[in-house]
Amino acid sequence: MLNGVDSAGKVNVIATFAKVGGFILFIVATLFAFQASHLVPFIEPKVDPATGESVGLLGQINHAALSTLWAFVGVESAVVFSSRAKRSVDVKRATIAGLLITTALYILITLLVMGSLKQSALAASSKPLVDALTAVIGGAGGYLLGLLAIICLVGSALGWILLSAEVPYQSAKNGLFMKAFLKENKNGTPSKSLTITNVATQILLLSTVSNSIAEAFSFVITIATLAYLLPYLVTAIFQLKCVLDGSYGKGRKRTWNAFVGVVGFVYSVYVVIAGTSDISTFLWGVFFIGFGIVFSPFILKASVRKTH
Repeated sequence: MLNGVDSAGKVNVIATFAKVGGFILFIVATLFAFQASHLVPFIEPKVDPATGESVGLLGQINHAALSTLWAFVGVESAVVFSSRAKRSVDVKRATIAGLLITTALYILITLLVMGSLKQSALAASSKPLVDALTAVIGGAGGYLLGLLAIICLVGSALGWILLSAEVPYQSAKNGLFMKAFLKENKNGTPSKSLTITNVATQILLLSTVSNSIAEAFSFVITIATLAYLLPYLVTAIFQLKCVLDGSYGKGRKRTWNAFVGVVGFVYSVYVVIAGTSDISTFLWGVFFIGFGIVFSPFILKASVRKTH
């Protein structure tokens, strides 16, 4: 009998196929409406509607840095479930393949949207993919894409729910978190971790309720992305430390690890700076990372007991 995580994984596979199917439909349809003239001028200053100021190319890239990273957050999630994989090599392949496929799809879809809608229409659109498909095959295309988006949303939500529960569960298995998170139900699902993490998530979501869904969404993804960036930054620093003390060997391997560490460090610092126009939002992200310190006494106490 499959456990709860495996069963949910099968549902997520169905949602993934629906997502890929929607992307293929969109790509094929918009290829016929693509006009290179819509891309021109490709590089042009834009006016920030909030401030009325002109934003150049570098400023536009800076504004998009956080959103771009958010789109890729989770691509490493296969590593979190690595202990459940039959072969460790599948985890590596899934992570690399997922990154490459996702990057190719994002670039292709972005170019097709830009080539299917005029820049003025694209700038004013809150749902560019739906608007582009509607412009090509009519209202039915927009409704179909909306239906596929709902299926994808369900699959993504399920994946994130499992991921949020798996992190403290695996941490507890390695003695890095409280043992209470190790409790499983009869289906092999980490029930205690699932309950606690998702209750906390709902509290956070309710705290962001505002007059604008867009503002609430922006607030949540900014906090979430910055909270991801801090561990990325620390990981890059630790990798550089391992390179300097010789833990990563010598020769090409050491050089390559040094290069990856430097790139990771520079990118993390850049996105943190680019995404912290609102310092209060950044401090919220730091707060959620720092809140883990509250659990440190419990973890140290459990570690001492295990040692003795």
